[in-house]
Amino acid sequence: MRVLLLVIALIIFLCSAFAEDAKFDGHAIYQLGGGEGAWGWVVYVDQVIDGPADMVGKNISVYMTSANPEEYPPGFIDPTINASDNVSVYGWLQIDHILLVGSNKYYIKRAGQEEAKHWWQFWK
Repeated sequence: MRVLLLVIALIIFLCSAFAEDAKFDGHAIYQLGGGEGAWGWVVYVDQVIDGPADMVGKNISVYMTSANPEEYPPGFIDPTINASDNVSVYGWLQIDHILLVGSNKYYIKRAGQEEAKHWWQFWK
């Protein structure tokens, strides 16, 4: 398990030189499983708000990994998303996918929600 986390951290570090934040709206196509240490959604991009315009019309993987939260704070995945829901995405663009680690401000949420919240924020 330590080796897997080390490899994930190394990939995140190496990709950071080619990465930028991106924000877009689209609709959820299907959910990604957590078998490989990553989970999230494949999203069809309808409109780019911030980031490369050529993402429109593409299916983009939007996911979280099990990276060290001290070094790479986790973002938020709305647990109420269903396939075909309109969603809003903000995260770390890694060439052809969005990573939701590195900032607790990253998210994938159903469109129309005011603000993405982590589960622990509901207890405050």
